Amino acid sequence: MTNTPTARFEQLLSSRALIGWGAPVTTARPVASPLYEFGGGYPDPASFPYDGMVEATARMIKAEGAQALTYGEPQGYRGLRELVCHKYRLFENLDVAPENIFVANGSGHALSLAFSAFVDPGDPIICEAPTFSGSLNNIRRHGPEILDVPVDEEGMVTSVVRERLEGLRREGHRCKLIYTIVNFQNPAGPDLSLRRRRELVDLAEEYDTLILEDDAYGELRFDGEPKPPVYALDRRGRVIRAGTLSKILGAGVRLGWLCAPRAMLPAFQGFNFGGGVNPFMSRVATWYLREHMEEHVKLLIDVYRAKRDAMLRGLWELLQGTDVEISKPEGGFFIWIRLPARTDPARLEALAVAARAQYTPGPAFFPNGGGERFIRLAFSYEPPEKCYEGSRLIARAILDARR
Repeated sequence: MTNTPTARFEQLLSSRALIGWGAPVTTARPVASPLYEFGGGYPDPASFPYDGMVEATARMIKAEGAQALTYGEPQGYRGLRELVCHKYRLFENLDVAPENIFVANGSGHALSLAFSAFVDPGDPIICEAPTFSGSLNNIRRHGPEILDVPVDEEGMVTSVVRERLEGLRREGHRCKLIYTIVNFQNPAGPDLSLRRRRELVDLAEEYDTLILEDDAYGELRFDGEPKPPVYALDRRGRVIRAGTLSKILGAGVRLGWLCAPRAMLPAFQGFNFGGGVNPFMSRVATWYLREHMEEHVKLLIDVYRAKRDAMLRGLWELLQGTDVEISKPEGGFFIWIRLPARTDPARLEALAVAARAQYTPGPAFFPNGGGERFIRLAFSYEPPEKCYEGSRLIARAILDARR
């Protein structure tokens, strides 16, 4: 069958579509049939509650089948919004109402709703460097001026946030929002410290801007004590919080949300789908997690802690004694590596490809360039034994890639 030719459409693209046109869809290095998948933050398929989801679907269909198969509430299925409120109370001691929750098609869509509601092309926004590459691509599609802020062991460096905000004020400009990943920062790994969470809220008030707090992994804490959400420290309605079920139930359910002051929610609705987001899967997820959320999260913590520890063991067995820096995140999916001096990134890539070991190179996470001396490894997908074996192959490649 002959393919139908495509009309010349490039000159008709919107300005938003043209931003990033031709950029690669994926940020991980291409590896044909990777044997060790450390590139993307894929949840462990062995941890998915298959039988429980089948049972929950059957029970839900008997009870709510007609409602599940028609259009839903614009703000999202109320049962799911109530479940999110319960989750916040259970894991973060955060008390919000269902009226503060806006259901979205995964956290990426939730973040996009927030950016669409508040960011025009050319508007200044502040985000971390490094930051999650998926969010960075999302931000770039909205065309803002991105002012980056470094990350250290306490997370986003708020003294630099102040410098950026003050610089904008002197120029007669205003920051539209500050985007931060607060727990197990992706990719660098640290939590935003309590001191800096408070400072960030104070800065938002002083400079009249908003904070977009991204927390995709907060429940998956292996070590340390949880810190209050930035949303909980806010008293002036300046914080929007994004969350997801992708990491604790399954990425394929495509359910996320924004938690925000009620008066803001119509701004998100204007960019959302009609009829609510996925009324069917919202109900399935709710029916399962109502009864199993706490026990399932406990299981996941054990699963992912074992993977993290196996990967760290494999890396340090070979890299001990070098000037490498390797994060030990207290939760989440990722390990961030600052490569030894004189490591050749191109040589490392070739060696890792030959070993069929995937990773994501550092430049994918930096808004304004840099990151050549960093790589990110995801320990979430492979079983512990492959995390150990594959990390040793990556470590060997790092040693052999030195100039």
